[in-house]
Order: sequence, then structure tokens, then C-alpha cells
Amino acid sequence: MTERITVYVSPDLHRRLKIIASSRGMTLSGFMVQAAQRALETPDRSAAAHQMDLVRQVVSQRASQEELSAIRRQGRRY
Repeated sequence: MTERITVYVSPDLHRRLKIIASSRGMTLSGFMVQAAQRALETPDRSAAAHQMDLVRQVVSQRASQEELSAIRRQGRRY
């Protein structure tokens, strides 16, 4: 079973969202569901800051080219 969410937005925002969804070949509902899922999967600021702190710790030490490449690959998973 699916749930319904109603959000009230200005006519201008509604028009702009509808144009973007249409340009991607999506319905407005589908576009908004995708945007909500993306927002849930994106790390919040504190999680992103923690990841950056880990990267800074590694980079502050001398790292080989292979280690730097591994860090880049790991970052692309998020």
C-alpha cells in the first residue's frame, strides 16, 4: 500500500518543478519521489564532515599514489 503526501507550494515553484520533471520524461509525482529518495540517501552535513575528517587524517600523512587512488574510489561509492 502506498501513502499520500500533500505539499503546498507556490504556483511558480509548482510550474518549475513540473517543467523539470517533464524535461526528464517523468511525472511530477515520480520526480518528487525520486528527489525524496535521493535526499534520504545523501549523507547529512555531520556525516559528510566526519568523512572529510577521515580523509584529512589520511592525507595529512604521507600517502602513496595507490592509497590516494583508493581514497578516491571509496569516495565515489557514497
